[in-house]
Amino acid sequence: MLADGCLIEGSVENSILFRGVTVKKGAVVKNSIIMQAVTIGENCHMDHVILDKGVTIRDGRTLTGYDGFPIILKKGTTI
Repeated sequence: MLADGCLIEGSVENSILFRGVTVKKGAVVKNSIIMQAVTIGENCHMDHVILDKGVTIRDGRTLTGYDGFPIILKKGTTI
């Protein structure tokens, strides 16, 4: 499910993306909730994550949570 203003250059599966989310080339987002104004860099892999507003994930990062225990990053975090 994607909101208006999302820029998706990678792939998104079974996830919810709020307004203004950017998923750059080669990035994969699965089973996640991504809030407003989040940027996910090139070649990143996100699985079972919840990212609050304004989070920035730099190129090449991997975050993998579990079905009952997702990784949660608070507002404005940069990794």
